[in-house]
Amino acid sequence: MNRYSWVYRVHPSVQHVPSQFLPFTTRSGAFVSPPYETADFTPEAYRFKPKNYPKDATDFIDGLFTVAANGGGPLSGDGAAAHIYSINTSMTSRVFRNQDGDMLIVPQEGDLLVNTEFGDLELSPSEIAIIPRGITFRVNIAESVQEARGYVLENFGHPFIIPDMGPIGISSGLAHPRHFVAPTAKFTDSEEPNLELISKLAGKLFHGKIKYNPFDVVAWYGAFVPTKYDLRMFMPINAVGFDHPDPSIGCVLQSPSAIHGVSNIDFVVFPPRWMVTENTFRPPWFHRNVMSEFMGLIRGKYDAKPGDGFLPGGSSVHNQFSPHGPDGIATKHALEEDTLRHTRYEDTLAFMWESNKVWIPTSDAINKLMDQDYVKCWENIPKTFSPNNVPIQPHPLPFNPDQQTEVNPEHATAQTLVE
Repeated sequence: MNRYSWVYRVHPSVQHVPSQFLPFTTRSGAFVSPPYETADFTPEAYRFKPKNYPKDATDFIDGLFTVAANGGGPLSGDGAAAHIYSINTSMTSRVFRNQDGDMLIVPQEGDLLVNTEFGDLELSPSEIAIIPRGITFRVNIAESVQEARGYVLENFGHPFIIPDMGPIGISSGLAHPRHFVAPTAKFTDSEEPNLELISKLAGKLFHGKIKYNPFDVVAWYGAFVPTKYDLRMFMPINAVGFDHPDPSIGCVLQSPSAIHGVSNIDFVVFPPRWMVTENTFRPPWFHRNVMSEFMGLIRGKYDAKPGDGFLPGGSSVHNQFSPHGPDGIATKHALEEDTLRHTRYEDTLAFMWESNKVWIPTSDAINKLMDQDYVKCWENIPKTFSPNNVPIQPHPLPFNPDQQTEVNPEHATAQTLVE
């Protein structure tokens, strides 16, 4: 993949760097990159509470807090880091350039104005922005709000693409390329001796003063540009007969891996939608699968976790082959639901960053945000087993386990245990 952009500037980019870079640490010190170790990390399911708003003036850089990360990180060019931000001021005298990875910004509360070299992007909850690596930007709080909170994914692997639609086709399913919007060039020609550039490279942060404002692009063309997308334009694909489909039907963007069928990152959304399947347990099954899941909630309640524990601004981590599924409240409702009647999931917007690599929570997330009672949400799941309904014979195996065959990793696919 060869993406590029040609920009026409007031000052060349070599004049948008400080005379000296010095090491930099955010105020909280909680914005980190993989690989790292967390001493008390286990295979359990994790849930994290929303982060409170800061009391002191905190901008986007100081407000970034890493919840979990995976893969080799920026040095190996794979994996990702899942962050949250909680801010109450704009980056008035700072700009940021991430040379390690693309940044996917998902506002949860509060409108943002994102200034980039290519122009401005206005963002509200339900919208997302993708800032490709190496592009300078800053995040401002909209004038109409005083605080803002949300999620940020740092993608160190393959750039995001629209997933292969397969049988769905490309006419109107899922996310359509025409709905991704790029900014219009909006240049500034000014000297700002107090402007600070913060740059991230090889997992480390550096900073220094720059003389000229880097947002001086008069015009541009190309495809290596920031974009935004309104998740309300996502066209859900769902079952209209029976069973619960795989989350791939909710895939907005994909960062492919070298192995077909398992991604470095899939960005999946669960938007407002109708549920019409009959004689079916409608929530996601209880399952274990090879992909590791980081979930976040933008608004409302997630249909598989309607209890009070999974809140907007919060998150959860279910790693590969760790059992998870709907909580007791969702299960009870599904068992009692009249599936001959359709149901509308209205006030909801959840998302998932699904990866072929294990999400490792940070020590800060475990010590400061972890919900110690998460596993209790499954304690009140009723027993529905009846010995009268046991099949007379088990299903035959679709293959001979004694037969040894070579597997081409290029054709390996994701694996799931449905329970």
